[in-house]
Amino acid sequence: MNYYQVEFKDPDDFLKTQTEDFIKTNRLLLFKEDDAYYLISQENYNDQEIMGKIKDFFDHELTLKKVKTLTESDFIKKLETSDRRELVKFLLSANKEIMPHYLKANFEKLDELKNICGLTDFKKAVQELITYLSFQEKINNNEQQQHFYIFYGERGSGRKFAVQFLMSLFGMNAIFVNCNNFFIPKIGEKDVPVLVDYLSARPRTKSDVFDIFRQKKGHSFNVIIARTSQEAESIRKELLEDFNKVSIVNFPNYDESELKEIGLQMLNQKGIQLSNEDYEQLIAENKVLKDAKEVRLFVQDLVEFAVRNNYDPSDKNELNLDGFILQNESSVEDEENAEKKLSELIGLEEVKIVLNQQLAYNRVSALRQAHGFSNEISNRHLIFSGNPGTGKTVVARLFSEILYNNKIIQENKLVEVGRTDLVGEYVGQTAPKVRKAFDDARGGVLFIDEAYSLTPSSERDFGNEAISALIQEMENRRDEVLVIFAGYEELMAQFIKTNPGLSSRISREIKFLDYTIDQLIDILELIVNKRYYQLTDDCKVVLRQHFSEVVNCRNFGNARYVRKLVDEIVFSQAQRVIEADKIQLEDDTFLNQITLTDINEAIVAIEAKLSKSISLIGFGR
Repeated sequence: MNYYQVEFKDPDDFLKTQTEDFIKTNRLLLFKEDDAYYLISQENYNDQEIMGKIKDFFDHELTLKKVKTLTESDFIKKLETSDRRELVKFLLSANKEIMPHYLKANFEKLDELKNICGLTDFKKAVQELITYLSFQEKINNNEQQQHFYIFYGERGSGRKFAVQFLMSLFGMNAIFVNCNNFFIPKIGEKDVPVLVDYLSARPRTKSDVFDIFRQKKGHSFNVIIARTSQEAESIRKELLEDFNKVSIVNFPNYDESELKEIGLQMLNQKGIQLSNEDYEQLIAENKVLKDAKEVRLFVQDLVEFAVRNNYDPSDKNELNLDGFILQNESSVEDEENAEKKLSELIGLEEVKIVLNQQLAYNRVSALRQAHGFSNEISNRHLIFSGNPGTGKTVVARLFSEILYNNKIIQENKLVEVGRTDLVGEYVGQTAPKVRKAFDDARGGVLFIDEAYSLTPSSERDFGNEAISALIQEMENRRDEVLVIFAGYEELMAQFIKTNPGLSSRISREIKFLDYTIDQLIDILELIVNKRYYQLTDDCKVVLRQHFSEVVNCRNFGNARYVRKLVDEIVFSQAQRVIEADKIQLEDDTFLNQITLTDINEAIVAIEAKLSKSISLIGFGR
């Protein structure tokens, strides 16, 4: 309970009658005693909130003069000579007897704990909490005690399931709180805040969250979601400055046998029977044992298949899987497609080797951590250097997708930014722009194209401020965002030298070499074939001659140039085909064939455009 003495300007002698329903709804009582007004409330309110709550108690509008918060003993002393004194003492003692603390476990739900697959640390933490609460109840300890649990682990490792189990066990409601938001939702006594992105919260947001913790009565618990053990430890150290009971709970990845068992439990809960042979074969064929989330989607597909086929669980028959097709298989396909697409890219052999080394290191680090070995936190940030059109952006997109599929980053996203996205036009604008870029890329990859353009060109340029802000964010959020700087090799080398902090935070440079003439022809043929065109045999001789000449141009764009040339070829081919007779237009081969004439006309057209721009764009090679 909370107690207040309230003073008004020009107080009214007549309060409206407060009905029982009104008191229950508002969870407060206002009364007058010896020319003073007192307020009893189940919530902790500020002056403005109190005025808003009690303005309807009076016949006309009043102005609040002063609100004084009273302790329980002060409140009783104020009413010592009042007829209400004995009633107030009775209510206070009754309240203490009824509510020693708010955490009461449902022991039927607790029996389910032993049947949960995996989650050894979580099950141990729950048992310890139950034992602690039982001891506190035995000694009749009514002190206020906050219990903090920091859940850390990767996607699909059971953290969300654990939150749901705790809510069901104690009859509470989970309120998920994104600490990046400006406003915190209201948290009631039966609500448990589940905090996400705690470390990146603004100081004001953290202050609001701590106020919520302090207002909790009796024993209560709070959950914070973290990604890594390092992040969890940082949160623990911060919380221990104000609270005593802070526990870290590890959620390692499920192994294959645990994921199989989870799938069977979910199917049994839905009343669906499968033979062991069918179940094992289904898993082997569809490769669904990646994490708990994938298993849940797999089970959902089976449930929908059973409904479509009029399966009746009450018959206790095994589900016939003839005609079953897995619908939610995008992540498996994405993982295979991303790695396959990277391996099939023309050229870039050295890039593929280095990226595979980087990926292997990240995978082994994750395995070491899962087996209890600590990993030195290394910088993951990269430089992609090379001329335009050498595949830097394409590779970055595929690499980020592969990292996500291997659970090395949290979200499958790559945010592309340039100078205008990071450098402000006036004082104080640059740092917020950089923070926004990192906020947008949180959990994924931040790709900074033409990063050398951040180098300031004058004293009024805020490029240095952007670089300093980048270094700060790279350090603070190295577990949240992977940064890839991209640009020309020579200019990137100069850019890195502008600030010593850059080179120390970048793990390695990956060089994208210019394509050879043979590779340029292969790229052109690949693009043409994807558009369902075919080159005649004599085309490659002319293309080889043309590429051997243009590769030495200052503004040659490698694969980018090839795509432009293909566009010109297609336009030339269309102009030739449209002038043919009707019989030829009915021939598929004629419609889709690219001839030497089309190539020559396209070369003339693109060289005309090149001659106009050659002295204006591009850098020395």
